[in-house]
Amino acid sequence: MLSEEVRWVLRNARLHATDPTLRSAAGFADGAGRADPVHRAQVGRWENGDVEVTRVLVRRYETVLDLPEGQLLSAIDFFARSRNPIRSAATLPPRTEPDVDTTLALLERALGDDRMTGLDWDRLSGDLGRMPHAMVRASDWEHVFGRLLRELSLSLDLDYAQRAEALARLAGHPRSGAVVAGLAAEVVGRPDAQFYNDTLSLLQFTRDPQALSILLGQLRAPTNASSLRACLIVLTTLVRGTRLDPETRLEAVRLAVRHLRDPDQPYLVHRGAANLVRTLGPAGSQRVAAVLTAEDRRAVASIIRDGRAITSQAIREARQRIRSMLETGEGRAAAGEPVLGDLLQTALGETNEEDRSNALCILMLSPQSTVIGRVHAAVFADAMARGDHVAAHESATVLTWMGQPEDLDLVERVALSSATPPAVAMEAGYVVGNTLEAPGRRRDDREAAFARRVAEVAVGGNGDAPAEPYAELLRGLVYVLGMRGRRDLLTALLDRLPSPGTDPHAMPEIARGVLGWWLAVPEHLRPGAPAPGTSSRGR
Repeated sequence: MLSEEVRWVLRNARLHATDPTLRSAAGFADGAGRADPVHRAQVGRWENGDVEVTRVLVRRYETVLDLPEGQLLSAIDFFARSRNPIRSAATLPPRTEPDVDTTLALLERALGDDRMTGLDWDRLSGDLGRMPHAMVRASDWEHVFGRLLRELSLSLDLDYAQRAEALARLAGHPRSGAVVAGLAAEVVGRPDAQFYNDTLSLLQFTRDPQALSILLGQLRAPTNASSLRACLIVLTTLVRGTRLDPETRLEAVRLAVRHLRDPDQPYLVHRGAANLVRTLGPAGSQRVAAVLTAEDRRAVASIIRDGRAITSQAIREARQRIRSMLETGEGRAAAGEPVLGDLLQTALGETNEEDRSNALCILMLSPQSTVIGRVHAAVFADAMARGDHVAAHESATVLTWMGQPEDLDLVERVALSSATPPAVAMEAGYVVGNTLEAPGRRRDDREAAFARRVAEVAVGGNGDAPAEPYAELLRGLVYVLGMRGRRDLLTALLDRLPSPGTDPHAMPEIARGVLGWWLAVPEHLRPGAPAPGTSSRGR
């Protein structure tokens, strides 16, 4: 049924064209001087399934609508990825064979110190994916993956989507499996790693037999809460397509239940563990949900039982608010589209994080992203006002993809308040870091405020509370400064830390590692300087 979703991508883009004259079939058929005119009936055939959708046709839509190259193709790739995770080439590849010289030139750039755009990675991965016997040395695979993983963690919007798809393609290449497994094993062994999820996510795109054992090892003995959360996300996706032997299945369920009942683990770990229990069920999962409900752990019990952490009424209300805003704006004819409804249901109500991320990425690339972001800022504010931190987490997840500049003051207050639970404040920091803001005094003041809060937490602002939640908070706060290119503030914060101590778990030592990670990012990978013609909006 992917053809229905592809046609929605095309139709939805046209109905929300920036130029109102292109929203009608007749206006779009004219080509806007950027493509050859066709009869207006042809547009109906393209969007109603009467003709095969090709890469050339999707590129025509991008060209006529004056969209960045790859914006619609990326949405189509994410639709396809949710159906079939292991794929080494584009969903709609070019009809011509890949040019070896061009591919080698892109590979040389990726192995060097020149900037690569998301489109460059899209082309390189797409070409290599159609060369199953490509002679790439293991050391070169490692360098390409290492660089691309780093860039992914520093990218936004279309640049992020194209890199994420490129990583998945390269991980699915028949010659890269052992390298992927090695990278995952290495990152989970590093307690000072800044990001875990992107590297571990590669394991769901490879058929390498080591993938499952690496994840099970982390489930047994997690490095920290961040690595455990990433493990749970990927393992949940991986086991859906894997037949586990009864003994392994039983152990995985037992370990997941242990983690979700651990009061010292943050909500996001509990959410991941509940998703894994639900996926490995149904035998015994309802009994686990009943026990958790009796223990007043209703959110994780709801995930196991219903696949959602908040009430179905809350999800319906959010969807209705989004639809109402869409129906009063431009392109309202698309507001009731079934594909859009399914995407919103997954993005707003599904707690399985891979499914949800795919839907959120598609919506981030869609014209509806601004409305969805504004609605969820209001939902986030309501949740914080009534102290519902589970609902706040769920809304913040949406805002990390589609936060809007108009709502930054609200999110900043939550991120910087000492009364906010560290895990919620951390996510609020990621929202601010992923939301572009125009230069000006307000932006400068905001970044200075985040630097002051980092300084407080870095010297032990958690008091007698456990260090790990505040280490995660620190990462979220520093993320704002790193993504906004404030190396001056990062350097000043590092210089103000006390002399190095002997306890690696002390907050100053954790801060030294986090700040040092950002300052070590080489110039050609730093965020805040996108190449000409690329897009950057918040993830």
